[in-house]
Amino acid sequence: QALTGLKRYLFAKLYRHPQVVARMAIAQEILTDLFEIHLQQGSLLASEGESRERACADYLAGMTDRFAIREHERLTGQRLFA
Repeated sequence: QALTGLKRYLFAKLYRHPQVVARMAIAQEILTDLFEIHLQQGSLLASEGESRERACADYLAGMTDRFAIREHERLTGQRLFA
């Protein structure tokens, strides 16, 4: 019961807090933009038998948050995180 109560509290006060949800939406926008940019540019080489989409997804998965934010700003000119 205590664990269930803790989970409910964390979801309400932390995971679904409006500020957290807003930042997650921005992060999702950054990743979506980066995926589309790299896919359109064809700048990432896919291994044999690997799709370009998979190569892009793997590249993004290896990015740190800071690098993704800087890369997005460099490629789009948008500064989404202040």
